[in-house]
Amino acid sequence: ERFVNALKRMRLEIATLKHDIEDSLYNLDPLTGAASRIGMLTKLREELESVRRKVHSCCIAMIDVDKFKAVNDIHGHAAGDQVLVTFAQYILARLRPYDRLFRYGGEEFLLCAADADQLAGRGIIERLRGELASISHESNGKSFYVTVSVGLTLLDPDISVEQSIDRADKALYVAKSAGGNRIILWDASMT
Repeated sequence: ERFVNALKRMRLEIATLKHDIEDSLYNLDPLTGAASRIGMLTKLREELESVRRKVHSCCIAMIDVDKFKAVNDIHGHAAGDQVLVTFAQYILARLRPYDRLFRYGGEEFLLCAADADQLAGRGIIERLRGELASISHESNGKSFYVTVSVGLTLLDPDISVEQSIDRADKALYVAKSAGGNRIILWDASMT
């Protein structure tokens, strides 16, 4: 009887692990290895609940590769894909264990920096922005460099996750309009 009970528990654990693995694979962007948008809202809503309970603050950053169309046009789509992979892998390797990077779409990523106020979030992003700009990419024997623009905001406990994402996106638009390769913090004048 103990053997049968142990076997049932083991089968349940195996089924749970199988589900977790399938869920992880399903929620990864196949090109970059970053988390996909599929689980993004769920994760951000969990963080928002922590913010509402005053457990910690949380920054989100919308990151966009500057002049990405030109990268594809000049160096080809394979080089553009490699830029995305390199950037995502570089960021993922340097995040804290509880931070998350999501591929938002195209050349845009959303970074969720848990337990970070605006000052800490800006520090994390500023370091990454400078380091990403120094990465040399290769295409047809030629080196080139690519920068990123970032819109940064806090998850606001008084609004929805989608509205906070919109704030980060508006700040990103201001960063791109100002010439790129910069971080802009969202403020109320951007509404």
